[in-house]
Amino acid sequence: MKKLSICIALAFAITGCKKPEDKTVAATGSGSGSGTAVVAAGSAGSAGSAAPAPAPTPDPNLDHITVLAKHKVAKPIDPVHLNFDTFKVVKADFDPKKVEGGKATIEIDLSSFHTDSDKRDGHVKSPAYLDIGKFATATIDIDNVKLKSGATYTADAKVSAHGMSKTYPVTFDVLETKDNSIKIKSSQDFTRLDFGVGTDPTKDAEQQVASELTIEMVLTLAKT
Repeated sequence: MKKLSICIALAFAITGCKKPEDKTVAATGSGSGSGTAVVAAGSAGSAGSAAPAPAPTPDPNLDHITVLAKHKVAKPIDPVHLNFDTFKVVKADFDPKKVEGGKATIEIDLSSFHTDSDKRDGHVKSPAYLDIGKFATATIDIDNVKLKSGATYTADAKVSAHGMSKTYPVTFDVLETKDNSIKIKSSQDFTRLDFGVGTDPTKDAEQQVASELTIEMVLTLAKT
């Protein structure tokens, strides 16, 4: 129940694009409920073709996980939105009246993301990037939750994706509290290179996708 950006998260997310004629961006994420990220991309058509319509933005009041990706050289379509449709809270152990000390595990189906381009989506899912045939799930484990101030908390988010794991310090806001659940909101920056997805644009001239990504989410964490 953290603001995972909880890459975070809070965890998990990644990818990119190499060919100059492609504008593929990717990322990976985490979440609960049903909704976004974690991993995605952007790819544009051939020169002279019309820019694709922007992907629909999730209702900010509903549970969702979205990863935002940009190109190394800014494009009009930036940021590319990778919206994840399938994610769930596997377990959540906390007291809604005292969130500190709580724990939660979130799973994200990386194959469930979509942007505004089927071609881009297929490229990002391929072995060249996310390789969802081998790594179809990203997991975010939230621990060490502490009150920062007001309704804002900090936590550690361990993100496991693409065969690798990394722990991020994250923050999240509690938007709503009920008898056995809380709704949280989080936004977190991370790099796809933490999970070995794609190449480093500072070392690969053909890499068109920036390594930095942002994961945004709103999640309802029900105590299990």
